[in-house]
Amino acid sequence: MNIRGFALLLVLPACFAQTERRISQDELKDKIHGYWIGQLVGNYMGFPFENKYEETAIPILIDKYYHYHDAKAKNLRMNTNDRRAYTDIMADALGGAWSDDDTDIELVTLHAVEKCGLDLDYSEITEMWKAHVNRFVWSAASKTRELMGEGLLPPQTGSKEHNEYWYRISSQLMTEIWGTFYPGMTDAAAERCEWNAKIITDDWATHPDIVYGVLYSAAFFEKDTTKLLEIAAAKLPETSPFREGMEKIKQWKSEGKSWRKVRRLLHRAYFKNVNDFEVPYPTSGSIINGLCSILAISYGEGDFVKTIAIATSAGYDCDNQAATCGGLMGIIHGAQAIPGSLTKELPSRREWDTPFNNTYINYSRDGLPNHYRISDIVDRILAVSERAILNNEGSKTEQNGEWIYTIQTDF
Repeated sequence: MNIRGFALLLVLPACFAQTERRISQDELKDKIHGYWIGQLVGNYMGFPFENKYEETAIPILIDKYYHYHDAKAKNLRMNTNDRRAYTDIMADALGGAWSDDDTDIELVTLHAVEKCGLDLDYSEITEMWKAHVNRFVWSAASKTRELMGEGLLPPQTGSKEHNEYWYRISSQLMTEIWGTFYPGMTDAAAERCEWNAKIITDDWATHPDIVYGVLYSAAFFEKDTTKLLEIAAAKLPETSPFREGMEKIKQWKSEGKSWRKVRRLLHRAYFKNVNDFEVPYPTSGSIINGLCSILAISYGEGDFVKTIAIATSAGYDCDNQAATCGGLMGIIHGAQAIPGSLTKELPSRREWDTPFNNTYINYSRDGLPNHYRISDIVDRILAVSERAILNNEGSKTEQNGEWIYTIQTDF
């Protein structure tokens, strides 16, 4: 499916007409930088508590990096037998950030778009997966890779017919990069996020991907999280369980309920059953985890730390929604607004001068470089975004020594 064939455009409200907006190259670059390092912050903050809290939220607000000593002192359940409980040691040993499935599949997507173009098709992305995605994938993504090896192409690889894990969170942590490729162009971001989601998921499990892609795309120009959520929800069919959950969160918040109370209500409504589908592995369900991001965005009210803290503390597969929220807040506020305590003070022995020491170590995606400069990743995403802008009736002009993009936005 290409952009012209996006079925969900049929349900868009007519009020979302095109609006010409402008953004400087420096601001666009800073927001893309904020996206990348914001995801890293959320990923690492949620790491130690991944899949440790299901029936209840974490009893305290996780608003900093937790080491296993911290968790032991506070009697918290925590991953202590692998790298997830030792983020400071990992950062020190590797000299920067490192790959995880919240960013490394997006890295593969970046390589794929650079090689094949923004309109790459399912056969092309399948070849990229075969070359680079062979380890460190689970559930729906792991099954997808197995099916690719058997000769199937998406969307069959994510379909209910072939992938028994089609309902799980796997896709929604891998598709947000399309929102950065299409700043302000929410229709295109939604279409490509759904296209990407169908590589590994199906039906309503793709709806969080669409919402996150739209949130990221619109956040380049809109800072109000309430408005962002309204823009994103409108992209979904009215029958969507994810849209229903978003509307319930909005209602419960308006009634003065705390985020912890709302989390309990979401658990009752969406943890084990979605649209009469009994969720076999509910902790990793796409709807409950996706709604925890919406919960965090709603109650975080634009604050970077508070938003990630709620996303982590909500539990379930919490590093994923924390990474998604961190990337969104990074776009809204830019890299410069992310606290240095979360990007420069992570290693155990010394403080870095730049966020994550401007280093991203890839040890999980075969056939790609092991060492990246984060600034280079940002420049590469910026180049793709510029291509998308110019290909969609936008322009780039120089004014007083500064490059300015004019973008035909659709909200």
